[in-house]
Amino acid sequence: MRHTYLLPIAFICSLQGCSSSERAEVFGTVILNGVPIEEGSISFIPIEGNLGPEVGAVIRDGRFHIPRSQGVMVGKNRVELKAFRNSGRKVQDPTGRPGTLAEERVPAFSPEYNERSTLIRDVNKGSNTIDFDIRTTP
Repeated sequence: MRHTYLLPIAFICSLQGCSSSERAEVFGTVILNGVPIEEGSISFIPIEGNLGPEVGAVIRDGRFHIPRSQGVMVGKNRVELKAFRNSGRKVQDPTGRPGTLAEERVPAFSPEYNERSTLIRDVNKGSNTIDFDIRTTP
């Protein structure tokens, strides 16, 4: 009779949708203003009672893949997208001698897609295709 407390907890979890520690495979594409992201990163961060580690992957040629073995936690996740682009300006090369210029690199995504991301995606058990087609105004 020591374990009779488990039944009410299991019942409450079934009603509230307690988080599972299950991981899922996620793959997809990342397009910004009609152009695939050449190189960047994507992170899935569990939210709203979904427990587990942040998981990420490299975006290469507009595609990413996170296998189940390193997978994204099943449930709601906030997504951060990061990449850089050339601004078209020349600036002092931080690793060069004074007067050495280099292409300025700036974030390709605005903060609402990275450190202050508002992107939320549900990740389901098994394999998930999650595509991002982000449109921004210059």
